[in-house]
Amino acid sequence: MVGIFGLRAAEAQAPVNPLALAEKVLAKGLAEIDLGLYPGSLLVQGMAELALVSPDKSLLPRAVELGGKFATKELKGRGSFISYEVGGSGAAYLRFRGAADSLGAQVADGAKRMVAQQKRSGEKLLVPGWAVAEKDQVFIDIAFAVTPFLLYAGLAEHRDDYVDLAVFETLELFRILRDPRTGLLHQGRGFQGLGVVSEDNWSRGNGWGVVGLAALIRDLPATHPRRPEVESLAKEFFLAVLRHQNKDGLWHQEVTDPTSYVETSGSGLLLYGLGIALERGVLDRRYAADLLKGLGGLTAYIAADGSVSHACIGCRCPGQGTKDDYKQRLWAYNDPHAFGAVVLAYAQAAKLGLREITPALKPGCFAAREDAPGKPRTYVRYNPDGGQNVGWENDRIAFRVYGPSVRNRVGSGIDVWAKSVEFPIIDKWYRLNAAGFEYHVERGEGCDFYDVGNSRGCGGLAVWRNDRPFVSQTYATQRIVRNEPGDIEFVLTFDPWDAGGIQVSEERRVRMVLGTNLFQVGSTLKTAGDADLTAALGLTTAGHAAVKRAAASGTLSCWEQLKPDHGALGTAVIVEPANCAGFAQSGKDEFVLVKVKSNQPFRYYIGAGWERSPRFKTAARWDDYVARESGWAQLNVLYSRPAATK
Repeated sequence: MVGIFGLRAAEAQAPVNPLALAEKVLAKGLAEIDLGLYPGSLLVQGMAELALVSPDKSLLPRAVELGGKFATKELKGRGSFISYEVGGSGAAYLRFRGAADSLGAQVADGAKRMVAQQKRSGEKLLVPGWAVAEKDQVFIDIAFAVTPFLLYAGLAEHRDDYVDLAVFETLELFRILRDPRTGLLHQGRGFQGLGVVSEDNWSRGNGWGVVGLAALIRDLPATHPRRPEVESLAKEFFLAVLRHQNKDGLWHQEVTDPTSYVETSGSGLLLYGLGIALERGVLDRRYAADLLKGLGGLTAYIAADGSVSHACIGCRCPGQGTKDDYKQRLWAYNDPHAFGAVVLAYAQAAKLGLREITPALKPGCFAAREDAPGKPRTYVRYNPDGGQNVGWENDRIAFRVYGPSVRNRVGSGIDVWAKSVEFPIIDKWYRLNAAGFEYHVERGEGCDFYDVGNSRGCGGLAVWRNDRPFVSQTYATQRIVRNEPGDIEFVLTFDPWDAGGIQVSEERRVRMVLGTNLFQVGSTLKTAGDADLTAALGLTTAGHAAVKRAAASGTLSCWEQLKPDHGALGTAVIVEPANCAGFAQSGKDEFVLVKVKSNQPFRYYIGAGWERSPRFKTAARWDDYVARESGWAQLNVLYSRPAATK
């Protein structure tokens, strides 16, 4: 090792080159993420800093060309800050360093507009346009969006007012959000009420603060009147951060809680800032070993193709802003936030003169897709260890029915697992639940908050006789017929039950395809002899649902806020209009009634839509979907592929 380090790490693993590692992660990130959004802006900054230290002479013109695409709108920068529209801090940094005069006009324009037009908090901090003024919302992430961009724009344009505002933004955020007990940062204020500061010490939140602080440490002129204040704060803060560094040199999702998972985006940003603090002499050389340890530890989370695991998914003051709320946020494989943080960390390592880093563990050993998002698909799973449940999902929604081992506790209703992501979640949620992370908790993907118990849930069947429903127990047997990426099918059988004086059993065939919130059911109610029956298909409510009944289209739908913290849920049943026999209600269940013949199959559709999914933000949108986009004829076409007969 050379430069400020003067030491060599233990030879437990073959050394890796930080420049090569940064370039590999950069290439993966450029191929994976949308550069127009703010995680892309972080990656563009990483590319800019890497380009200025890399011996690869092609990287700098590529970085400049990429920055220029924001001005031409070939890359559409968008988000909550005007800086993102013009290439963000990466473009401003290249301009400041004299590496890209061609970016000067767009950077100057972005800075001028941001100072003049960006919304302000009560303290005159630049904040997103969506921030609620009545709650005076601020959060540490804005240090990343504002300080480096305005600092470099101000230095390049000789605008002291921009520089002063850049300094003010980060120092004021630290004043508001710094935890006096730990010396670390909380993420936000005003998201749980006026003046209420979140309770976390979130990894990436501290990393966002570091991006702003590191820019000031490195490039704020020595003559600036607040330079001593910046250096004093930086030294105090990094010493507080280092107190929570783990044995591999990294930081956990909740920085103060080593039982939470290692979080790579925050770790990468903290290592980047630590490297700059060492470079500028804010920290003395004895702390170089801590940086070296972290850079080696981070390699365990980077796969051979540059993929990065264990980065927390998008997170802004979740729930009540408690430490537990942050610990429940899941990590993802190749989350967009991961790439820029890692590139910045290893680019800074190279700038310090490091030519090799010795990993403490095998590189990539923790970079696994086990809990990572996959491609959208349909999927059905029999879960013998989870009450013999059968769960199924597509790219929009998930459902579950209970099995025979728990029939003394629950009924044959259909449960909804609300999801806001397109990738599969059933396996992941079961696995995390077994590890103590309940799927009843929302962590950014959705959760199970629909209370079924012995009710009908979402589309559960009953036989309607004598003005009341008669229901079966949980299913008796299950058989998966098809489990393909675009089409699933399975069969459930239900033991005979008494339906007001007659014995009825059921065979139920369920199918689901991609691109819809409704699945198809073909049920056959079996009796000793042919009989006319009335089937009742129920939707469970909590007593405050907006219920829509339309006999002409055979639809019953509900929209209801079931629990305060989880958003509203829409549920629906669609039957063949010609056989619709009206509607009924019993207890918590709303029913659509349908005339059927025993021993003959009949078809219907069941579905659900969540307010926090991309498609159903309001009751009106759910009603419109049920009434027009998912009518009987359209659904029959959607499910026109012949069902398997095995």
